[in-house]
Amino acid sequence: MYIRTQDEALQSLAEILDLPERRDQIIQSTVRIMLCLEVEPRLFLVDCQALLIEGGLESLRARRRDALDAIEDLPVVVLDPEEDRLFEEVATALDALRFTDVVRQVFPTMRADRWQIARALLLYESGVREQLSAAVKGHADKARMDAAREAVEGMIAALRPAWGDRVGALRGACLETLKQIGGIEPDRLHEEAETLFELFAASDERASQLLDAIDTDRVRAVERIAQIRELAAAARTLHDEPPPTGPDKIRDVA
Repeated sequence: MYIRTQDEALQSLAEILDLPERRDQIIQSTVRIMLCLEVEPRLFLVDCQALLIEGGLESLRARRRDALDAIEDLPVVVLDPEEDRLFEEVATALDALRFTDVVRQVFPTMRADRWQIARALLLYESGVREQLSAAVKGHADKARMDAAREAVEGMIAALRPAWGDRVGALRGACLETLKQIGGIEPDRLHEEAETLFELFAASDERASQLLDAIDTDRVRAVERIAQIRELAAAARTLHDEPPPTGPDKIRDVA
């Protein structure tokens, strides 16, 4: 049966998650992705497979390290231990931001911003995954869906940052820095600035350090924003393509 809509993708995912063996879940998920005729439900199933079946952020982290190990000329950012640590944090934050789309599609009434959902995924990933799985399996039961959504919203609320009243300062600094750097197409400027803001807001450490620089040393603030932008660009070069959907992928399932 071909999959054309988001509802059909959700139903397929529920059936997959009910399978008792992880190997069978991966195989069936791969098959259902092949049967998606529309882009949105296909991307939804690809991300759900990565988050709920294949190991989530840790799995993407391992793939990224494998990709780095295969590169002969390593980027400068991964040759310095401190830069490597920050690179990994930024790359993982990008992965978490990617998975926020799954959360929003499973819980379409959730009002949290992407950066808030990403924080929950980074710090409470297993709990968020558990609630997403429960919601998908019980998607026809409003009470179960509401309970799962409220549980995730509780995790998000528990991570409300102490610097929350300065979100505007972080956003403004990212936007102004990109304007200074230049070379960005006008129709992409705000989108890129928002992603940079989200990368800072996903981490209390990065957000606090930038806010301190904004207050005390604007040059350092610009340098910090430019650094995170560079690391994010390096991480995107290692971004995995959607998982293979042919026979080789199925044979490789452990």
